[in-house]
Formats: sequence, structure tokens, C-alpha cells
Amino acid sequence: MSDPAFRKTVLYETPAEDARNPLRLCICRFALIEGGGYRIIRHRHPEYEFMIPLDGPYESVLNGKRLLVHPGQQILIQPGDIHEDLCDGAFRFAAFRFRFEGADGIARPVPVLRRELSPEERIVPLPPESFPARLLGLLLREPPEETMFRRMSLGHLAESFFWELLGTIPEEKLAEEFSAEFSRSTLLSRLERVFAAHVGENMTGGQIAACLGMSRRVLEYQLKRSGLPSPHRLFTGFRCREAIHLMRYEGLNVSQAAYRLGFATPYHFSRVFKSVTGRNPSEYCF
Repeated sequence: MSDPAFRKTVLYETPAEDARNPLRLCICRFALIEGGGYRIIRHRHPEYEFMIPLDGPYESVLNGKRLLVHPGQQILIQPGDIHEDLCDGAFRFAAFRFRFEGADGIARPVPVLRRELSPEERIVPLPPESFPARLLGLLLREPPEETMFRRMSLGHLAESFFWELLGTIPEEKLAEEFSAEFSRSTLLSRLERVFAAHVGENMTGGQIAACLGMSRRVLEYQLKRSGLPSPHRLFTGFRCREAIHLMRYEGLNVSQAAYRLGFATPYHFSRVFKSVTGRNPSEYCF
């Protein structure tokens, strides 16, 4: 069967279980603070918190060091930090307090920033024209009429803002423990981009590794270290998920899906599909 004339680019879909974020974000409070004379006495910070000045500087004492953070900048406070707010005069800033949990629902106080960073080194630029700054503007604008889905929409937008904000921190400032938490999902994301580009081909483990700029042995070692199967098994699983989409949502029959995905025969496709999913592909056809 010839390839279709149209082109489809998948922008997002819920990732497979293995590719999901290892840390679950819990937004404790996202608040806008404005006015004058805002003071919070010296305390040990229980959670993470981004402080983002909007108008006027944000002034505080962090681990014994007095700091001024200006609009166009941000700073991240971590659990265990000794912190004090000392804002005087006219000011306006956003405070995004959060924590991480594992899949078991238990809090994971893994440090985001390297412990040896000085308080001044924690200040990171947040240009007004950047994507996270624009997302913040959407969150702070006058809300439309309240609907039954408004709070859910706001929550998802706040989560998107958080991950984009986290992405503004230079990688060299991130703690190794924190980066390691995401190495597994990052590798899987890279693999899925390769799989999507070659879904109609019968790629070997060596060919998959070459697309990532590494040897087959290195790729297999990284996957094994992360508790993941071989690149070939991952690719086969990806092709089977794509086959389900083709049959269920695009109306292809088993033979058409098999040839679209590069299998030699429908019989071979059916055997592979059943070995992966435990079901016959015909169960997904109209």
C-alpha cells in the first residue's frame, strides 16, 4: 500500500507508562502578592518556591545573604533554606510554591539546584518576551466568566508554566540527583522521535542507536540501567500502538496497517502484534 499524500505531525499524546515523569508535581499555592511592607520572619523553608518579581524588586535574606531580585529575573528557594521576606515600598511578585511526589504519593525532597550554588547564583533571567513569561501573563490576566472547567484549565496552565519556568534554569545549575530523575524519560522521548520518523521501516538496534548518535552497546546499556527493554522491543511496541491508532481511528484493516508500518505480511504483523498486546489486531478494526 502506498504512503498517504497528507502529512501528520503529532504534537502531543499521553506518554506510555515508562515515559511518564518520574516526579509528580504538586502545586501547593500559586499566589500574586502586591502592595507594600510585606515581611515574613526568618524561617526554614518547608517546600520549593519560585519568586518572580513583576513590579519593583523582591527583597529577601536567603541563607544569610541579603538579595534583590528584579523584574526579568526569578529565584528558586529550596526545602531547608533559611529564608526571610523583606519587601518594602511598592511591589508586585508571583510566588509559586510546590513539592514533588513519587508514584507512591510520598513527598520526594530531591534538590533541584546544586547545593554549592551561592544565593546570588540562584538568580536566573526570565526575559519578558520568553514563553514562560507569556504563560505567566495568561495566568495573571482577568479571569473570564467562571465555568465548571475553569479551575481545571487554570491548573493545567499553571503546570505548563512551571515546567517551562524550570526549563529556564541552566543545566549546569541543576543538581545531579534531579537531572538523573529525568534521564529515563528524556531518553524515551528521544527514542520516540526516532520511532515516529521511521515507523514504516524495520530498524535494527544498531540503526536506532545511530539515529541517536551512539553505538548499539551504549544505547542498550543506558536502557538496561534505566530498567527498560531493548531498543528493538521498544520500537516494536511503538509500532503496535501506531497500528491501533491506524485501525481504530483511521479505518485501516489489518492488511493495510501491516503494509503501512512496513511489515512483510499481514500474518507476520498479526503474530508480532499479539505477542506485544495479547490481542489480535482484528479486534481493533471497525
